[in-house]
Amino acid sequence: MIASKGAVYVIPVNRRHMFLALMWVTLLGGCGNRTEMNDLGITSATGFDKQNGKWSITYQVIVPPASSTSGSSGGGSQSTVTTFTSQGKTIREAVAKSSVENPKKLYFAHTNVLVIGEEAAEQGIAEILDNYYRNIEPRETVKMLVADGEARDYLNKMVPPEKNPGRALSDILQRNHDRGSYYPLVNLHEFAMKISSDSGAAGVPIVTVKGQDHKKIENIDVFKETSSPAKLRLEGLSIFSKDKKIGKLSQSESLGVAWLTDQVKRTNLRYAGENGEINSFLVRKATVKTKPIKTGFHYTIRVDAKVSGELEESTSPKKISSTESINELQHQAEQLIEAQMMEGWKATQQLKVDLLGIGNKIHQHQPNEWKSLKESWPEEIRNMDININVDVSVRRTGLLQDSFSKLLGSE
Repeated sequence: MIASKGAVYVIPVNRRHMFLALMWVTLLGGCGNRTEMNDLGITSATGFDKQNGKWSITYQVIVPPASSTSGSSGGGSQSTVTTFTSQGKTIREAVAKSSVENPKKLYFAHTNVLVIGEEAAEQGIAEILDNYYRNIEPRETVKMLVADGEARDYLNKMVPPEKNPGRALSDILQRNHDRGSYYPLVNLHEFAMKISSDSGAAGVPIVTVKGQDHKKIENIDVFKETSSPAKLRLEGLSIFSKDKKIGKLSQSESLGVAWLTDQVKRTNLRYAGENGEINSFLVRKATVKTKPIKTGFHYTIRVDAKVSGELEESTSPKKISSTESINELQHQAEQLIEAQMMEGWKATQQLKVDLLGIGNKIHQHQPNEWKSLKESWPEEIRNMDININVDVSVRRTGLLQDSFSKLLGSE
């Protein structure tokens, strides 16, 4: 009924309209069984350790009142995260036991990074993968790291100037992937696909602590200092055969593998010339193709790489812009890249792992051949030869036609 200027109008209402109105009022009155945001403990990072047959899971939970939306530095009276650990014979039991000391419902959908303890990696992480694929909340796109020690120790440490340590570790992985290509950027799904393939191998970056007084970076007072006494950094590549860690590669060996697997997006090459001059070359684009070729009783891997970039720094006394100098720079870069590839290849042969995915390619194109190679594949990797062809193009030499050292000497 609506009144307007003394007149009264009656609007007919049927049962259907009344039912819809009641439903709408009910929905407006509450959210049913939904969890309120204030009841959620949003994890920024999760760490997995395993000792004596038990899982220890460490959770880095965001503290909303202290969190900064910009993620910028600056001291404060309260940490932006809090950590705690729960244990259980299985992963889900450990998660369930977190309720005895944690007032919030753990929420894993926004976890930035997954840190696996060294001992857990050596014992095998199939249970971690099963947990992520079997449950809805955890995302398989979470980035992976292996700890140089126990994972719980790394989730307690700050990463100045970023106030959210979990996000900071994720950003370090992304920045390295985009700018240096020393270590691969691996999420859980990519890792699972690699170790369950015919090649059965994958690499995960290792996080370690460098510097003095490691305990200082577990306190928010570290944000009041202009230089941190210790820092988290990537150092080494943990190598998995199936779900177990079997060894590790150095940074230079890892870069060699990155070249061979076409994962170099951008990196810097530094090399010395015949007379001791230093040249620095920025790789802006690289395309690398690997192909297994049957030669006799064994396979040879053919590698064809096309690389382009620009000269960033030089102390050469020669005229850099000349065709002769550019050809020389290109040749030096080609030799360096080939040497880096060989270093990575020899390291994988030593561990007898197929990080290049050669087994997958043979199985795809020659399935019958793969049947006879499958059982002896690790030894086949060790006996393989590799043939590398690198073609480097220097697109530009910078604003200076000659090096500044040459300009000083010409005066």
